[in-house]
Amino acid sequence: MADSADPPAAHTEASKPSDTEDRSSLLSRAQSFLQSPQVAARDYASKRQFLQEKGLGEQEIDFLLKNVTSSAPLVPPRTYPQPPPSNIPNLLLGISRVLTWFTGGAAVLVFIYYRFLLPRISQSFMARHSLRTHHVDLMRRLTMSLSSFKEEQAESFSILPKAEEWREPQEYSNCSYLHDIASSFGEQQVQYDNVSPVSLLRCGLNDFNRGRDNGQDPTTQELFHYMEEKIPFLTSAEGQKYEQRLWEVLCSCPLFTANPPLIPPSTTREPQAQSRWTYLPPPPLDPSDVVKALSSLKLALPKDQLSKSSPLQNTLQALSEFTGYISSQVYTPYRPPVVGSSNSWGPIEEQLRREIRALKGLVLNRRSFLPPRTSPSPASTQ
Repeated sequence: MADSADPPAAHTEASKPSDTEDRSSLLSRAQSFLQSPQVAARDYASKRQFLQEKGLGEQEIDFLLKNVTSSAPLVPPRTYPQPPPSNIPNLLLGISRVLTWFTGGAAVLVFIYYRFLLPRISQSFMARHSLRTHHVDLMRRLTMSLSSFKEEQAESFSILPKAEEWREPQEYSNCSYLHDIASSFGEQQVQYDNVSPVSLLRCGLNDFNRGRDNGQDPTTQELFHYMEEKIPFLTSAEGQKYEQRLWEVLCSCPLFTANPPLIPPSTTREPQAQSRWTYLPPPPLDPSDVVKALSSLKLALPKDQLSKSSPLQNTLQALSEFTGYISSQVYTPYRPPVVGSSNSWGPIEEQLRREIRALKGLVLNRRSFLPPRTSPSPASTQ
């Protein structure tokens, strides 16, 4: 029995050191737990209840709470500086000042614009608008006047004689042969490109037919070959262009007729006989009504009226020349007389002095030989 009771006693002695170690670790954990900032902010009753739940005794709880309160850091006194005043009022005041200045400046600008700028802009706009309207009105009136002028011109031109399309110039109409055209230029160089194509073709036909006995008219090849022999200008580069112009006039002018008539090559495929050219002078045109009226008016005017001279014509001519001389001498610059010379008059001045003296003598003679005036008798006055 004694041997059986020894082992439990040994077990309790061995378990005491292990319980002590667990108790000390529990106390240390409880102390660190109480020192944590989350638990330190709790009240005293909640801390005590929490430690009782963990299995601590009253003495251990009191001991831990005292150690925690004694080891808690002292709260420093509140000696922090006073916070600065808020800057929001100053900010709002500055914003209000900026808005005030902006509003005042905008109001001043609007006043200046409406007081000074807007009237001038409106005046210039109205002036430009009125000027543009005036220009449009003038252009409309000009268009209407031009249209009416064209109508009147068309009406007046209808009675005038129409210009002849193939009329030859006066200096070439009297020429019969090619050498007559060359002699019309005189000593100057002959410029055939300025000669009328109708005149040149007519003179070429007359030249070609002058030395022919058979009386046949020339063909196109014969005519142009003969003209190239007589006029070397037609063989040059510029002459080729002028020769093309001669061909166009020869085909289109009604004064030159072809026998047989020319047929366009596109209308027939048969070989065409060579055409021979003839010049038909234009028939004389009847004078128009205006020309007849002018000729009758010319015949109705007296012929001796133009050749008859007035007896005072020489006197009027002399007086006009004298007036022109005086007006020309008025605006001539003054020329002082030469020192030491007794007579500084020129020949024109001397002649003028002689004429003035003669005129003065004539006037004096007429005054001295005037008949006496007859005074009225008293009876007649009564």
